[in-house]
Amino acid sequence: MDVKAIVKQYIVMEIMHQPEESVLDDEASLIEGGIIDSMSLFELIIFLEEKFGITINEEEVDIENFQTVQALVNFINKKMHLS
Repeated sequence: MDVKAIVKQYIVMEIMHQPEESVLDDEASLIEGGIIDSMSLFELIIFLEEKFGITINEEEVDIENFQTVQALVNFINKKMHLS
């Protein structure tokens, strides 16, 4: 399972509504860049919890974990290894 591909595809298709994943750089600022707003962040969290079988606690919902695609991938991998 390629975590990065799954996360990137979800953000591009479901949040950005774009047909090509190449429109999103792995280091693009998701929150500060306006790609993810509060509603799409909530939907993204639900998707990640269901897709990867993890629980994201309220205190983990911070800019550090959701800053970029790569930051999200690192966060998800860490959560999956702790489970």
